[in-house]
Amino acid sequence: MKELWKDIPGYEGKYQASTKGRIKSLKRSVRSICHYTGKEFYRTVNERMLQPGQYCKTGHVSVVLGKGNPGVPVHQLIAKTFLGNCPPNCEVLHKNGNPKDNRVENLRYGTRTENILDVYIQGQRWRKLSIDDVYKIRFYLLCGYTGRLIAKIFDVSESTVSNIKNRRTFGWLK
Repeated sequence: MKELWKDIPGYEGKYQASTKGRIKSLKRSVRSICHYTGKEFYRTVNERMLQPGQYCKTGHVSVVLGKGNPGVPVHQLIAKTFLGNCPPNCEVLHKNGNPKDNRVENLRYGTRTENILDVYIQGQRWRKLSIDDVYKIRFYLLCGYTGRLIAKIFDVSESTVSNIKNRRTFGWLK
């Protein structure tokens, strides 16, 4: 598939996203102020590929669009550019579960629940505990183990064990 480039909405003429999940800065003139004289001048910023940095511990990557701005997740930029604005109560999902694979064919919009279920279907963990871990915790609770001991075994907080016990988390799991 050929790589297509398109302006990122809100950053037209400054930044573009590609169908292969890459972001680039376009050649343009930028207004600057001389630190010594305080006079305004314009300098040319050359076109270049932006190197994504680590976004969070889940593996998502981000780029900084403009000096002084916070990083923006690459998958959100690609989806916004090629799939349109995110529908209400939805987020960007990676079809193959790899948060670094930001190709447009690997992205789709879906609910938080769909995102979590996709991760479990792919055999990965959404958070620290897997589905098997939750089943084991419930079994230990039935066997009379204390929440404190179970929390130590699984290296989680006692409140996490309590939430599983009372079905505040993983309540959808039979």
